[in-house]
Amino acid sequence: MRRLTTYVAASVLTVSGFSFVPTFAVDPVAPGDPGRVGTSADGTVRTQTNTTEVRTNANATNNNPAAAAPDADDIRKTVAKVTEDAVTKGDFHKLTKNFVDADYDRIKNFKASDNFAQLDGRIDQFNKDWKAKYNESFGFTSSRNDVLNGSFARITQGEIGEARTACGKEVPTAQPQNVKGGTPEDLKKSGVATPDANSDKTFGGRTNREPGRNVASFIVTPEAKASASIKQDTGVNVNMEANKDLPVPMIHQMPDSWKIDIPDQIDGQKLHDNLLKHLTMVDDNRANWPADKNEAYREVTRHILMAVMESGT
Repeated sequence: MRRLTTYVAASVLTVSGFSFVPTFAVDPVAPGDPGRVGTSADGTVRTQTNTTEVRTNANATNNNPAAAAPDADDIRKTVAKVTEDAVTKGDFHKLTKNFVDADYDRIKNFKASDNFAQLDGRIDQFNKDWKAKYNESFGFTSSRNDVLNGSFARITQGEIGEARTACGKEVPTAQPQNVKGGTPEDLKKSGVATPDANSDKTFGGRTNREPGRNVASFIVTPEAKASASIKQDTGVNVNMEANKDLPVPMIHQMPDSWKIDIPDQIDGQKLHDNLLKHLTMVDDNRANWPADKNEAYREVTRHILMAVMESGT
């Protein structure tokens, strides 16, 4: 990550017997009057109000919606793993390890009243039906780039923006930077670039949000969801918000992994119930599963993401 590199570089310079602290000449700025007040050799442009100095990099913040997200493969790997864990008996807690630290901490100790018997029973039946239909066990991590392709979801990656208060404290902003594979609005849509109460803590606290943190949105497109109108076991027709994007916020964590940032209102019981509901919906619709195996994987992935994000539930 960018900030970690900065810290390491600073340490190396200190060990070598001297320290280098970059300085900027900042002209006085009238209260509330933003203005360009300095540009460093690396292209960092500094503006300042009476309270906050906004720091952006003129060379690095050229957002490029046409460029591919640098970590697209790793992001797809996490989405594939979430889906596979969700349809594997006994892996409820393994599934929660795919969530950002704060969400994992909230859910990790959940125990279903029936010791997951109902959920595992549904998973077992789903896997039997899947194998009967496609003559193979469920799993697509090795082919994730074919299954989770651009027609299914677009991936936008960037960093949480950076600002500095008048007293020199670095704080995050809601304006993402270094955006690739989409626009800043894609990241804002998922909420992943929005600062929270822990953003000023070391490495962003358990929510892992601080200036420079790598973030992404895995956005399931309306076209991919257009066929998601099915019937529950109650017989009630459910349209899965087919005309809306499903933005899934993702955050990069040390040492090198992408995690899903699920809504804070989802606890262990809610996640359990959502998964049971969506797996029931998928399996009850098995007579209409597509002949194309990859399309079927997409349908299941969409339902699992809707369950963990509580969208259309």
